Amino acid sequence: LYGMSKIYGRDAVPVSELNNLKISDINRFDRPVADNYSLESKELSDKFFYGSMPLPLLLMADKKIRKDALKIGVLYLESMGSTGTLYTSSAMIVNRFRPYAYNASVPIATRQRGGARNSFFAGHPAVVATSTFFMAKVYSDYHPEMRNKWILFTVAGAATATTAVLRVKAGQHFYSDVITGVTIGTLSGILIPHFHKNKNKEQRLSIYPDFQGNSTGIRAVVH
Repeated sequence: LYGMSKIYGRDAVPVSELNNLKISDINRFDRPVADNYSLESKELSDKFFYGSMPLPLLLMADKKIRKDALKIGVLYLESMGSTGTLYTSSAMIVNRFRPYAYNASVPIATRQRGGARNSFFAGHPAVVATSTFFMAKVYSDYHPEMRNKWILFTVAGAATATTAVLRVKAGQHFYSDVITGVTIGTLSGILIPHFHKNKNKEQRLSIYPDFQGNSTGIRAVVH
């Protein structure tokens, strides 16, 4: 939260600095989207962004998961916190201009926003990836017998990829920004629940009478 307040509270970009921006200075991989700009794509990507954050609440509909609601909530906060901290830190350090800053047809007031420097890395797809892959990972861990788990991860990947494409079309990020964001978000959503997974299940000892022919005894079973 502190990082967000810093990167979205930046001073306005001087017009002279915007005038000095050159598309030719951008690396060849990112250059093709240097002057992208679409308000429709931006608004749609915002819907994916804000809509994905409360999605893990759906996990509470499952009886097994609901018993560990507090634990799952803390894990989700940890996953989102990891993604958010990496995002705000990188934005403050890199200070990369968004693609629309290079587009002279975009209103100068928009190009001058302090947030125009927050291109690296892409926060929207990172958040969507963290949320959706977290859901897929947690649900599949609680239901190891489930078939077609790939469907959960495919849906998560599709939502993440769609958000990434929209952010590029909107002129908010370059290719390298969204690739990095998707990677970090996916790893946060999957690895943090994985590292906290309790693999040592509680064992119980049961004792039964055992009769074999003329012999009588007891049998101990650990399960």
